[in-house]
Amino acid sequence: MTERIRWPVVVDRAREIVNGYAPLKVTLRQCMYRLVSEGVLPHTAPMYRRLSAQLAQARR
Repeated sequence: MTERIRWPVVVDRAREIVNGYAPLKVTLRQCMYRLVSEGVLPHTAPMYRRLSAQLAQARR
């Protein structure tokens, strides 16, 4: 069974990744691959879509 995703933690880590690239821009795909390589998220299409929705909500 997989561990439940703690989205506030994921969003915070994504924010750190994006800020680390400043002043360059980061794509959602780049952020996803960093999170996958760190073991924060599994590499699946549904997870990519969910990350997209979570980060869009965080930006608003």
